[in-house]
Amino acid sequence: MSFRIGGTILELSYPLVCIMSAVLIFDRSMTALICFLCALMHEGGHIIAMRIFGSAPQRIKLTLFDIAITDRKKAMRKRSHDLIITLSGIAVNFVFAASGCILYMMTDLPFFISFTAAHLTLGLFNSLPVDTLDGGQALLLILNARLTPTVSERILTISSVIILLPLACLGFLALLETRYNFTLLLASLYLIAVILFRDRRTYTKKPTPKAANDAASETIIRGSLK
Repeated sequence: MSFRIGGTILELSYPLVCIMSAVLIFDRSMTALICFLCALMHEGGHIIAMRIFGSAPQRIKLTLFDIAITDRKKAMRKRSHDLIITLSGIAVNFVFAASGCILYMMTDLPFFISFTAAHLTLGLFNSLPVDTLDGGQALLLILNARLTPTVSERILTISSVIILLPLACLGFLALLETRYNFTLLLASLYLIAVILFRDRRTYTKKPTPKAANDAASETIIRGSLK
């Protein structure tokens, strides 16, 4: 299902709607809902930064596993602006994690423990230099300023594998130990699958402003919902 908010199309996958409806009904601890709201706040950081630099997203697609933000003006922005947009979601997570910690010390409400933990976990996870995560996209932008796109891509792929394989092992051990905690294993396997099976990036010369506006939109930010 899709909605239009201003000039942006918001698209929700049906599995996501079904899962979130079930969560609202059965999850009395509200933990899953807090995690989902933290993920939305993370993506909100990206969107606000995009609007600050005059490039509101054309489409926001929410699925069961991630959020994809589509933008036609990526090729027209400075690399420094792209870097700020990429890291803005992580910044939002860390700011709200610090705020939640302060509020917990002031109020002693258990809600702020979950709120702080969710933001801190999401911020740290997305900071990893792994392809498709914010940290990986930031690393790619920095490498592209010094190296060729092919070399930059190769370094990012190696970095992703070095980090994801141990994480997958830790996730498997956590599943064996707890018999129910499969989150880290699922997230690691999902990211490995994305890296292995995604289409290889193609690099072209930077288009003119008119060509950039006429080109097909490009998904530039993906955020994990896991």
